[in-house]
Amino acid sequence: MRAIKWFAACCLALVPLVAWAGEAGDVEQVSVTIYNDDLALIREVRNLDLDTGVQSITLSEVSGQLNPQTVHLSLPSGYEVALLEQNYDYDLVSRDKLLQKFIGKPIVLIDDEHSQSFAGTLLSVSGGVVLDCDGQILLNPPGRVELPAGAADELLLKPTLSWMLYSPQRARTDAEITYLSGGLTWNADYVLELNADDSAAGMEGWVTISNYSGTTYDEAELKLIAGDVNRVQDDYDVNYKMAGEAMMADGLGGGGFEEEAFFEYHLYDLQRPTTLRNNQQKQISLLSAQDVPVRKLFVVNGQYGGDVQVMVEFTNDEESDMGMPLPAGTVRVFKADSGGDVQFVGEDWIDHTPKDEDVRLYIGNAFDIVCETTQTEYEDLGNGYSESYEVSLRNHKENEDVVVTVEVQVYGDWRIVRSNYDYEMDDAWTAVFEIPVPADGEATLEYKYRVTWE
Repeated sequence: MRAIKWFAACCLALVPLVAWAGEAGDVEQVSVTIYNDDLALIREVRNLDLDTGVQSITLSEVSGQLNPQTVHLSLPSGYEVALLEQNYDYDLVSRDKLLQKFIGKPIVLIDDEHSQSFAGTLLSVSGGVVLDCDGQILLNPPGRVELPAGAADELLLKPTLSWMLYSPQRARTDAEITYLSGGLTWNADYVLELNADDSAAGMEGWVTISNYSGTTYDEAELKLIAGDVNRVQDDYDVNYKMAGEAMMADGLGGGGFEEEAFFEYHLYDLQRPTTLRNNQQKQISLLSAQDVPVRKLFVVNGQYGGDVQVMVEFTNDEESDMGMPLPAGTVRVFKADSGGDVQFVGEDWIDHTPKDEDVRLYIGNAFDIVCETTQTEYEDLGNGYSESYEVSLRNHKENEDVVVTVEVQVYGDWRIVRSNYDYEMDDAWTAVFEIPVPADGEATLEYKYRVTWE
């Protein structure tokens, strides 16, 4: 390969013009792997018709947010080429780009409303048309601009990648082109529907894929990577176009995602090809589970009080008809009212969650459960301090007993020295009290803790 590159360089020095120019064939196969953070790996298979010597080859229909530094060309064994130069052109045709070609040149404006036309020298198109018409400066004059034929010859309709390369032989072969691109993102969303007594739920998971990369990927092999991939931040900003509003539900007929561990991440492989159109959002089913056991919790801070938070908790394991590692996303919770109409009751965000881990969702604040917390004692111990609290809980539900979880968090070397209810240590800094409160009744927790230091 080094010899080929050296010989190609010699040929290029002796022959400044390329011997042959052509265009790569259409995409025969495409694979798209999308990461969480506006990043995708594109792998295309195209046919190359190579001649002997130095030549240029153009690839159209590439991503409009292609990263040129990541392009890699791979040929089958037995074929070798030297890639001498690469150009990525993304100066796509637009009104302003066309007009910029004529700055300092005469143009014609046609005013159809008054059936007249006039000519002048175009001075600027920044913020509008500025025209010099016989010494008079006109700002945004009326009329449409008429340009001569061929004005857009040097502008592109689609992003284009072009190579100058050297081939030691004539060949017609498939080539694999890979590159990283922006403009493709995905995220997970979940729907959890509680049953009548909040003891179980059905869960649906969807992935939403947004493609605003500037090109369409027909019948693509699709893979999604969930995990926090480290990336070096670019020192420039890229202006991305917003994705279109089209929404597609795709995947209800089978051929869904198959999950596997990959490096320190998780990979979700769609078991069928799918088309990712430019400026489109596509939704594909990720998971479906029924009768997932859930636990409804009422949680409050034992020192600061405040609203009693409503939590829904479940375990992501096979016994719960779950067990797939869950990509990060929003979980929206619904429940049917007494008339059978499903109502939205809250939502929360979950991080990437491995299998066999608990998922706790903060849904909202309890309407009928009130908490008041009072500090009843503080004592300076010299080598520490002690505090006493009284937590008053009132349950205004007429026909439902509840259990309120009171969490006490203290940092340092500490212990609870007195309480009128049992507790468990959730971790080194958190004690948890489970306080039963009868329907239309109340209960009071009293506790004291001591913090010491050397």
